[in-house]
This record gives sequence, C-alpha cells and structure tokens, in this order.
Amino acid sequence: MKRYSSISKGLLVILLIYNCSLFAQSESANWYFGNFAGVSFNSGQPVALTDGALITKEGCATISNANGELLFYTDGKTVWNRNHDIMPNGTDLKGDSSSTESAIIIPKPGSNDSYYIFTTDKPNYFLSPNDPIEGLNYSEVNMQLDNGLGDLIVENKNIHLVTYNSNDAVQNEYKNSEKLTAVTHSNGIDIWVITQFINKFHAFKVTSSGVIETPETSTVPQNIFPRFNNDGANITAIGYLKVSPDGKQIAIAHSSTTSGSVDEGTKSSGKVLLYDFDNTTGLVSNEKTILEDTYPYGVEFSPDSKLLYVTTSNFDSEDTFINSSLFQFNTEANNIMGSKTNINTSSNVAGALQLAIDGKIYRAGYVLLGSKAYLSVINNPNQLSSSCNYTHNTFYLEGRDTEIGLPPFIQSIFKYSFNYENICLNDNTYFYITSEDPYDSVLWDFGDGTTSTDVEAYHTYANAGNYTVTLNMSINGVDYQPLYKQVKIVSPPEVIQTTYDLIECDSWDDNPSDGITVFNLSNANDYLVIDPTQNFSVYYYHTLELAQNDIDNTNSINPDYYLNQYNDEIIVAKITSPNTSCFNIAYVKLKTTQAINLGEYQLNACDLNYTGHADFNLETIRQQIINSLTLTGQVSVNFYLSEAEAAIGSNSLTTLYNSDNRTIYIAIENDNVCFGYGQLDLMVNPFPYIENQYYQICQNEFPITINSGLNSIQIQNYNYSWENGMNTESFQVSNPGTYNLTITDPNLDCGKTIQIEVLQTPSPQIQSVTVDNYSATIVLSNSHENFEFALDNNNYQSSNIFTNLSPGNHTVYVRDINLCEITSQTIKVIGFPKYFTPNNDNHHEFWNIIGINEDEYPNLNLYIYDRYGKKIANFNPTESNGWDGTYNNKTMPQNDYWYKLQLPDGTIYSGHFTLRL
Repeated sequence: MKRYSSISKGLLVILLIYNCSLFAQSESANWYFGNFAGVSFNSGQPVALTDGALITKEGCATISNANGELLFYTDGKTVWNRNHDIMPNGTDLKGDSSSTESAIIIPKPGSNDSYYIFTTDKPNYFLSPNDPIEGLNYSEVNMQLDNGLGDLIVENKNIHLVTYNSNDAVQNEYKNSEKLTAVTHSNGIDIWVITQFINKFHAFKVTSSGVIETPETSTVPQNIFPRFNNDGANITAIGYLKVSPDGKQIAIAHSSTTSGSVDEGTKSSGKVLLYDFDNTTGLVSNEKTILEDTYPYGVEFSPDSKLLYVTTSNFDSEDTFINSSLFQFNTEANNIMGSKTNINTSSNVAGALQLAIDGKIYRAGYVLLGSKAYLSVINNPNQLSSSCNYTHNTFYLEGRDTEIGLPPFIQSIFKYSFNYENICLNDNTYFYITSEDPYDSVLWDFGDGTTSTDVEAYHTYANAGNYTVTLNMSINGVDYQPLYKQVKIVSPPEVIQTTYDLIECDSWDDNPSDGITVFNLSNANDYLVIDPTQNFSVYYYHTLELAQNDIDNTNSINPDYYLNQYNDEIIVAKITSPNTSCFNIAYVKLKTTQAINLGEYQLNACDLNYTGHADFNLETIRQQIINSLTLTGQVSVNFYLSEAEAAIGSNSLTTLYNSDNRTIYIAIENDNVCFGYGQLDLMVNPFPYIENQYYQICQNEFPITINSGLNSIQIQNYNYSWENGMNTESFQVSNPGTYNLTITDPNLDCGKTIQIEVLQTPSPQIQSVTVDNYSATIVLSNSHENFEFALDNNNYQSSNIFTNLSPGNHTVYVRDINLCEITSQTIKVIGFPKYFTPNNDNHHEFWNIIGINEDEYPNLNLYIYDRYGKKIANFNPTESNGWDGTYNNKTMPQNDYWYKLQLPDGTIYSGHFTLRL
C-alpha cells in the first residue's frame, strides 16, 4: 500500500509552470529563528509559526522530513524536537546563538533516521569570559530514539573538527570563523559542509559512511585575522557564507577585515568576496572582490545561481548606525562589482538572506529600536534590478520577533532539477523535470540498469534500496551537466496474511460476561509483522477506508486504551515504515475470555534502609503461581500497580520492586492468552537498626571481641554469617582488618551485611628533628594526622612545630591520639645573638653563643671573620666571655661579621651578626 498524492497528474503538470513551491525538497519546509518566530512553507504560501521555543540573536538551524514534517531545530547549543521539547541529550552542544551561522543540519546520505548537526562557536569571549572557544564540531541525531522524537547519540556528540594550525597560538585559540554552508556533491549523493578561517576554506564531505573528518582545504589570497572591538567581540568573524544552488560559486561576507581607525570608525572595512567552487573536489578558487569599505552581513544566491544579493549596514565615523542597503550583483557580468544595483535602502539593520522552497528570498532584520515583527521578501529573485519585486517588512510573524539570523540549509535543494513521487516498493514511481533550462530531449537513468526518454517518466523498481537517478537533458545536440538525486525505494513491513486474534480477559469490570473490555492494542504489534525486529509503527482504525485516508496517521485509535464495541470486533492495523508513507494492512480480531480468580497472595520483605520501603522479589510469587497451575505451553505472570493497567497489560512491574505496604494486581497468560487474575499484598517488615562499626585500638589490646551490635533480646531472632564461615553472633579477632557480617531474618529470608573495621593505632616514629633559628620541627616516619606533640613534657599540641625556644637542651615527645605509646628525643638549641654593643655601658659587651656547656663540648673553636673573609678572632665559647669587638687591640668599625662553629659530630653552624657602637 502507499500514500497517494491528492493532486492529479494533469494538475501537477500545469502547476509546474506557475508555482515553484513544488520544485524543491521539503527538508526546508519549516523555519524557526529569532524570538519564538517561525515560518512554514508546506501550504505553498508562507504561514507564520508561533509554537517555537527558540530564542536566538543570530545562529539557528531547522530540519524537516521529506514530507515537510518538522523533525527538530537548534540554536547551536540546545536541540528541540518536533514537540518543542528539549531532546534528552540535546544540551551543551558547542555552537553559540550569537555565532552568525551557529549550526547547519545535514541528513546522512542513504539514511532516513540519521542527521548531523554541525556547530561553530563564536570565536571570542564577549559576554562569556570563562567559556572556552570550541571551534567547529558535529553531533549525530538518530530519529528512532525517544519513541521517534529523536535524540543525540552520546558517543557521537561534539566531535571536534580541526580547521586551524594547532601550532599557531592565535589559530589554536580562536579555531574558526562563524560561517557554515553546505551543498550537494557532484555525484548527487554526498554533501559538502564548508567553513572558513583566516585565509583557508575547509570542505568536509558527508557520505553514507559518515563525516570524513579530514577536509579538502583551499588557500585564498585574502587574510582575515581575528580582530576585536572595545567590547571584546571578534568583528572579523561576523557575516554569512553561502554556496550557490548549482554548487559552482561561493560568496562570503566579512563584516570587517581590520580593526578600523579613529578617523573612519571600526565598521567600514568589510568586504564581500566571490569565489568559484568545485563541487566534485570541494576546492575554492578565483577570488573576486565585489564589495568593500562597508559592513556586510547577509548573502544569498538566486535559485538559478546567476544573481547574488547582499545586505549591509551603514555607519558614520563614530560607528553610529545610519541605514542599511540591499544590493544585487550579476555574477555572469564581465564586471561583477560594477553590476551592483541598490534594491533598497531602509532604517532596518542588515540581516540574513535565505532562499526558501517557494523560490523567494526572505530577509531578516528590523527597524533599530522599533518593531521586529516582519520579514522582507525578494519575490522574484531571478530577475534583474527592480523586477526582482522586493517588498519591505511585509511578512507578519504574528507577534513573534525576528532578529538578524535565519536558518541555513543545503543550498542545492533550492536548485531546479527534477522531482519524484511514490517511493514505496511496487509503486509506479513518477519522475518529472523541474528545471527552468530549455531542452528538446531527455534521458533518465533510474540507477537499476533501466532508462527512459519520456519527459514524464514512470518506473517500477524490483527491489527496495537506494538508487542514484540521473537526468540528462540536451538542446540542439548539446548536453547539459547531468543532474543526480538519490532515491530511496522503501519496502513496507511484511505482514501476516491471516487475522490475528488479540484476546483479553473480561474480568476487571462490572460485567465480566458481556464480551466488552479494555484492550491494549499495542500488544498485537509484534505478531502482525513477519520480522518484529525491524523498525515499524502501527496505527489502528475501524475501517480500511479510514486507514488509507489518514495520510498523516493523526486520526488513529488510541492503542493504549481501547474499549471494544462488541465481542470479536475486527479492526484494521496500518503498519508503516518509519518516516515514510509506505504501509501494509493487517487485521486484528478483538476477543474476550473468562479469567480465573486466583485469589490473594502475600509477600513479605524487610525494611533494610529504614525508610518504610522494602525490595520485593516478585519472582517468588511468580514461580509459586506457575507451580500451582497445571498448564501446558508458555505461562507468564506479571504484576501491575492498578487493575486498569493489569487489564491491558501496560506498565508491568520489574521483578525486583521497591515499595511500601500496598496491594498490587496479578495477570496470568497462557500462550499469550489471558488466563487468570489475582491480588498480591506487599508487607514491609521492620529490621533491627544495624550499621557499620569502626574500632581504633592499641596493639596491646588485642585480641578483641566484635559482634553484631544487637541487644540481648534481638540476638536470638536472627542468623549470623561471618565471611570466614563462622555462624556465631560474635568472635575474637587478633589482627587488624575488615570483617563482614551478614545478619539474616530466617522467617522472611532477608538480611543485611555490615562491615566491622578494626584498625591498630600506629606507633610514633621520629625520623628527624630540624632545629633552626630557635624553632624545632619534628618529622615522623608515618603520617602526622594521628599524633600529638609536646616539648619538655608540657602540654601536647597537634602541630609538630615549636618556636621561640630558649638555647640549651630540650626533649620533644610524640604520642598517638589514643594514648597507646609515647616516644621522645633530646634536641639542642644553640643561640647565636644577632648583634652586640661593645661601648663600655656594661650591656652586650661581648659576642658569644648560648646553649653549650663545657662538659659536653670541652674543646670547641669559634671563628670570627670580617666581610672580606679575614679571620679576626677565634676562641673556645665554653671558656671565654666571647669576642670584645677588637682586633690587635683596636676597636673594629660598626659592620656585619661572620662566624663559623663546627661540633665534634661534624655539624657546622655559620652565619653573621652586627657590631653596633
């Protein structure tokens, strides 16, 4: 079966002459942009949409399916599905809504379900100083996920693409511009995604195998380096990039190329450049400047690729906005720059230009400090000068606001070529020409070895699959370049040829014998198809006519809760392939049977977490019921929270179910036919409060007895199992370690395991004591966390440092915090005075060290030197008063002097002091 067009073939041929809305594919049928703004082109005329969730100043992207049905949209950071809800993994993409072209969405060639979102971040820190610049990345969306609403594949999210020289500090930081565009490869299947940075274009090819992450790179003469205004915005990254629909040209708007100057302002250095593009190789060449010394923003080609439109904003030397211009250029003129025609000058700011499937170009932008509620339209963009029929601020957005961005698309979908209808297997697929080019003969190649010379060709494919269809047109014997499209012929799911009996128990309502009950029709889905593992959708109807006429599958029966009209009612099942209009028909008979009431059961479990809830293993009751029944065949027992859910088999509970005290409901099936029902009372029983235990003990306290922690009355009610095999409630341990004990209620068969950790307090071990400048620091061989420190047996402290020590001998002590053991060590503090004053006032007349006695060190020598290293004194500090400040009986001048002392153990002390008079 297939979906038939509501437009007759004859009418279609006439419409092809007058209405280009039928020419292009419908992937661009819906736009979302600005502040909750949107437009739909599905009806042939633009209709404002007011249901969007998007808020963006610039960047945005939207994609629909081949039927023009919205799939999803994004601002480069967040992805919304067709219900305008954020996809489950649809946040934190690496684009930015203030990037000119923050995103573009590319269907994966050969797939109906996979799409790539390419994103480009804004290459500056304006308004986001702590947000790193991410450059160009891509993510994959699979439309089969989230029940057909689509979701991002986590492992294929934010895959980085390199468009810069990582060895160049500037390039490595800013990575890319704000520009993205796309066009079909010359083979008609693959797609080029193109971006630009500094003086290079990078074209990434997307194939049926995915994204080729190594781009085709072209170097051009014009260098555009990152430049920043006073706010920190990168002014040279701004502006649109567009490739022509025929894939032969590419235009780029650089809003600025330099930082500007005081005399001319910062917004008068922009350029628009036009290049040749080779959609076979992906290379860019032949640079031409067509506009300069202005502030351009939007660019767009006409559908026939012969004209280029540009928007610019005009500023004075103080960067005050004056007005904006819309220019047209003839790309076939000998002097393209000289062909510039001013189509419009207005008080609107320059905004994006975007070609739509109605053949018109739409312009964003708004009156500065005024209304944002309108788009402007170029109605006949293939026509020169005023014949293009530009209408300013004429399309009303129904109260929503435009900003300056519009969603970009694969530009080649707007190229007039050919189209096709009826792509289901066994359909007579219809091909027709939509090109404006004149021709007198055609040759169709359908990609399966067959051809046709009919202008309007029909072809029936023998097998489902992807086919590359080629159209060759010629005039007067001269061939045009071939046109390609990939056509996917879809085989609808193969279905059973007999009526399927869906049987439910008539047992959960007030009249269990009337044959009327609630059915969950989805329970029949897998039995209607030959291969239930394939992707398919099922819609149910009362009649075949209703099923065939419901093109969008929006008027089907609610499958989750259907009350049959009479016993043995037959309903129609429409089984479709995802994202296509291809379907087959099957039939379902709704039968009821009388169920056996199995009565009530009870299941007990323990509240092990003390929350009033317990984990119930429903498998226990399931096996009990199965064993009690003398049934042959496959028996299934499922549990539900309500009678209504049990009646239709919806939302069955997991085997391990956490619950408080409640009654749940049982449904039993035999060979997929309902057999009986019952109730199960879940009873939560208390469990004694036990918790992990922790012991910190001294070595001399072993062995110790560890136990469950239960009181004497509770102990006798439980079983015990230690990991070493012992089954007593307690036992002695002689070594530190972690011991696991499982405590079980023998009546309820539930239990809990606790850990008992026994730690031995470590002994303090002094590794060293560093004495310096009247301070002592104690260093231990083990951690300091569990120890306390004292000096000369005074108060203990947690710090291992003692300061302001008096010269002489001291004893340091270390003990563990559990007071298991104390260790000590004697230290010596030698005092070296900082100065002395030999001026006969009887204060500080001599310089000598303090803290050494003659008994310990009887034969010491202390040496004194001047600043030049000359020895001027030496003496035994334990036998002498010290140095009196003279040399050869002459008083030495005020200055710094140096000392050196070596103890018998080899320890050397040196430093300096001051002589003051």
